[in-house]
Amino acid sequence: MKKIISSIVIFIVVLLAGTAISKSDSIKYSNTMNRLGMSEDATVLETNSKKSLVTAIKDLNKKKLTSYQITFFDKNNSDIGYIYNYKKNDKLPIISGRYFSKSDFSSQIPFAVQGKSSEIEVYKPQSQSYIKVGQRYISVIGTMGFGNSDLLNDQTLISLSPNQPKIKKSLKNVVTVLDGRAVTSKESYSRIKKTLHVRSSHKYSPQTDDFSAVKVENNGELYKVGIVLLFILAIAVEFYILVPLKYDLQRSNLTGDLKNNYRNGLLLRYLLYTLLPYLAGYLIVSWKIVIISHTTFNMFMIGSVGLAIIVGLHQIFFVKRTE
Repeated sequence: MKKIISSIVIFIVVLLAGTAISKSDSIKYSNTMNRLGMSEDATVLETNSKKSLVTAIKDLNKKKLTSYQITFFDKNNSDIGYIYNYKKNDKLPIISGRYFSKSDFSSQIPFAVQGKSSEIEVYKPQSQSYIKVGQRYISVIGTMGFGNSDLLNDQTLISLSPNQPKIKKSLKNVVTVLDGRAVTSKESYSRIKKTLHVRSSHKYSPQTDDFSAVKVENNGELYKVGIVLLFILAIAVEFYILVPLKYDLQRSNLTGDLKNNYRNGLLLRYLLYTLLPYLAGYLIVSWKIVIISHTTFNMFMIGSVGLAIIVGLHQIFFVKRTE
């Protein structure tokens, strides 16, 4: 009975490990979505240039650059952003419709993707939805959103293209944020700064319209402490299962092949009580719990199972017999 309870504990340990990793993934993903999917390298480029956004994109297209995404947030309303992707295909979570495609960034017409909580009024005269930005009506092709990522859910993004007609919005009226390989490429970064007449730069930090930083729960790394504690608990349970088995072996007076067969039987019993709950837990986690960091969970499982086998082999086959 004690062995069955121990197996159940191992099964629960695996479920808790999967849940902890899933929760961490959710926090990390939510934090990333509050950055609109941008990396930690994303950089704000400060400029007072009067160059229009479309002209800026045209000028950048003439340069030889590595992949990048550039987003221009309206200084009067940061919930509106103009976005252009060059050889960078990152996408944001879509609830309905679609996200921008590669062709949208070369189209003559702008398109919009709205956050599910966007306060910008939507017009729908027939089947197609539109939003009014300035004097233009722009087609809404999709709705994006994710959990409690308020910045993403409130955002409206409008595609830019070098083939679009000029718009009144200029670089001095927006907050320019650059992301992608171009940020870390010295040559590309220098060319972009020169083209946009950048006077200074700093790392991007998501902000609301009142310039207060967006709050996040945490960085999603606290789960590591829990994983270590669960790992230790699993090892302790494995030793607990081994105690009666080891005691039986120490009391036996068998020798030669009989002793080896007896040891093999004990090892088989031990592995049944440990590996089966690990397998069952792994299957349930894979089936029912959403995990992005599969490598982390797989490493936990491989480490736990591997150590369980090593502990069993050591304690059963290399234990010293006591009289």
